[in-house]
Amino acid sequence: MLNDITITPATEIDLPSIKPLLLELMDAMDNTEDFDVEQSFENCGILIRDPAHHMLVAKDKDTVVGFVNFTTRKTIMHPRPSGLIDELVVSRSYRGRGIGKQLILAAIQRCRELECCEVEVSTEKSNTKAREFYLRCGFEEDAVLLEIGLE
Repeated sequence: MLNDITITPATEIDLPSIKPLLLELMDAMDNTEDFDVEQSFENCGILIRDPAHHMLVAKDKDTVVGFVNFTTRKTIMHPRPSGLIDELVVSRSYRGRGIGKQLILAAIQRCRELECCEVEVSTEKSNTKAREFYLRCGFEEDAVLLEIGLE
């Protein structure tokens, strides 16, 4: 039931509840060879304190059941900052209740408040469920993301 879900900025107190969600995020990835849960958990603590990064958590009472992580940045081509959603995960036991969409809408709203001119999201090409989800949330496939591993 969505009425009991609240979306708030993540704090240090939320970190222990975020760690199990990182394992669930890993399960959705095709290539987990370089995924280090401990490093990712450490990164969460660093990002929570960084003003350019934003992590919102979905809570059922005091239990963190999902999070979205995004950044805002200035680019050469845009007149105002651009938002980029990097991670989104909702606990398996809470999926299908609209919590992911609530998190996305809250991230978009926060980007509006920060006067961003757009919000982008990326996901693995093979993650068709995530791609379909983002399309349902109003995103359009508009660009191609290319990457090169440096390790």
